[in-house]
Amino acid sequence: MKKITSFALVSSLVLASSAAFAGGMVEPTVEPVPVVVEDNGSSSALPLWAIIAGVVVVGAVLSNDSGSNSNTNSAP
Repeated sequence: MKKITSFALVSSLVLASSAAFAGGMVEPTVEPVPVVVEDNGSSSALPLWAIIAGVVVVGAVLSNDSGSNSNTNSAP
């Protein structure tokens, strides 16, 4: 009888301990740190010098057109 009670006690302890660890703690996962990469390449926007050069060219064309029109209209 003593063997049966000790067997029952041991088996109940084994079952209780396995049930306690059944859902166990999950190991934490380490998430990688995001890395920010700055792109210092050229952009699609026009540089300031191109805008200024365009304004100068348009101004020169308009000044030449207005000067030639005034000379042709002042015929004798």
